[in-house]
Order: sequence, then C-alpha cells, then structure tokens
Amino acid sequence: MEAAYKGHRDVVELLVSEEADVPLVDEDGDSILHWACMGGDVETVEFVLSLNVVDIDARNKSGERAADLARDWGHQRVVELLVSRGAQ
Repeated sequence: MEAAYKGHRDVVELLVSEEADVPLVDEDGDSILHWACMGGDVETVEFVLSLNVVDIDARNKSGERAADLARDWGHQRVVELLVSRGAQ
C-alpha cells in the first residue's frame, strides 16, 4: 500500500509477482486502490485496476471510495481514469 501511495509502480508489480495479498485492506478499510488514488500516480492506479482484484467502488470505514479520495487530494487525472472505468 505504501508503494502504491508513493507511486512506485515497479515495486507494486514486484510485490504482486511475489504473491502479495493485493485484496487486503488496512485498519481504516482502505485498499491498495484507495492508497494509489491518494498518491495520484495514474500509472500506478492503472496497474492496480488491471489486476481486477479490487472493487473500484469499495468504501472504506469512513464511507469513502477511491474516487472520493482522488477528488479530495486533487488528483483530477486519476478521477477521470476511475470514472472512465465505471467508478461512481
């Protein structure tokens, strides 16, 4: 999740190749997609979406979707990507 937040797509790819538990959520209910969207790196978000293991509209414990967090953090390109993939 930290690698996704910091936009280290190569590290995320390595962890996935080593069978990281991608659908895992943290104590706040945030998924790797939530973290990637907070970080704002479009390529990392695209990679996470390509895995098809995280619900694009899943809500964390505060009721926020990944797209909500991308909006809150000012990552418009990420929001546009998510919406183009069917996010609310």
